Amino acid sequence: MGFYVHLKAFMASIAGSFWFMPLLMAIAGIALGNLFVLIDTIDALSNLREQSFYPRFGPEGARAVLTTIAGGMMTMASLVFSLTFVGLTQLSGQLGPRVLIMFMQDRTTQSVLGAFVGVFLFALVVLGEVSELEDGFVPELAVAATIVIATGAFGLVIYFVHHMALSIQADVIVADLGKRFAKSVGKVAARADASDIASANRHLGEFDGFAGAPVPAPGSGYIRHIAYDQLLHILKDNSLRLEIDLRVDDYVAEGMPMAHVEGPAPDIRALIKCFTIGPRRDVLQEATYEARALIDIALRALSPGINDPNTAVAAIDHMSGSLLPLVRSDGVPRVLFTSDGRAALKRPELGLAHYLDLIVPALLPAMRTDTLATERLIELLILFDRVSRQEHQREAITKWRKVMARDVDNHQLPQTMVDWLKDKASE
Repeated sequence: MGFYVHLKAFMASIAGSFWFMPLLMAIAGIALGNLFVLIDTIDALSNLREQSFYPRFGPEGARAVLTTIAGGMMTMASLVFSLTFVGLTQLSGQLGPRVLIMFMQDRTTQSVLGAFVGVFLFALVVLGEVSELEDGFVPELAVAATIVIATGAFGLVIYFVHHMALSIQADVIVADLGKRFAKSVGKVAARADASDIASANRHLGEFDGFAGAPVPAPGSGYIRHIAYDQLLHILKDNSLRLEIDLRVDDYVAEGMPMAHVEGPAPDIRALIKCFTIGPRRDVLQEATYEARALIDIALRALSPGINDPNTAVAAIDHMSGSLLPLVRSDGVPRVLFTSDGRAALKRPELGLAHYLDLIVPALLPAMRTDTLATERLIELLILFDRVSRQEHQREAITKWRKVMARDVDNHQLPQTMVDWLKDKASE
């Protein structure tokens, strides 16, 4: 399980890197350059070289063409890097640093960077094979291929500018992030639907008054992943019970208890290995990271410096739509069972109440001067209240509707708007 988590983290870091795709395309450029040069040396092409359509270059002309293309590719690569970092700076300032991971995972940007680096190396490989003698060897087919590939690469500049103009728009970014959030929530809801929530709720009382030995954090950082299956296997083999105190995405200081274990001679070190801690929040498990990113976008959009309530409304809309599968589910079980059916692990709330506890208190203070965002957040709670089938979910929704109804009096809005919002929150 530890290997799987580290592999998943490594793959996620590769997906969000600007070096992996260009590296692959650079290797491809070198390989293709050598392949075309090799083809040019095949004697079987002697008859083909006599045809009128076959490209012909002298050593001087070939060097001039290849040198120009190589220089142009480096210029275009610099342009792409510049546009990319301008976009990253703008996005970080306006929408928050958490959206950068999504922007860095953009395959178009990575591929365009790699294309220019690949063509540059292709041209260098071919240039190195051009003889300095007047009647020396010239890989004419490879030179012609370089011209064709470079022409296509220059066309990528136009597409890349168009792509950047679209990808830095707030609505596009919010929609893309909303899809990622919906995908992550869908996985959580699917796991919840496959579990027996009723049985889990019946066993919650068994953990009342739980007092066990602490499972300390091996270092400071954010909990990135919890290996529940591995934990259950350890608990089953040693007849233990465990209560986890923190969630994925929570910060923990070194030595701080992450959980408490109860039973005969627990192997604390084995339990610690089931918790993966890192220096930053990540997207390895649950959907909290994406939720925080959408919250950041809404908060910045509502700030006086930006004052873009429509973007905040869009973020709330996507949070609403993404959480609906979780609202329709029976809930995420807080108690997990070992393979022999024993209730052995209790964890914090990871269902709808958890996400409402993230969203509402974070947005509420920032919405006290905006009618649109406040009304839309109330609509989100009303929608969830209508769709939810579980009493514990409805209790969480009602709690926050009452909070919003009371907090409307603190809004710096005309009294008529305050009364309207208060009536809406109390429906």
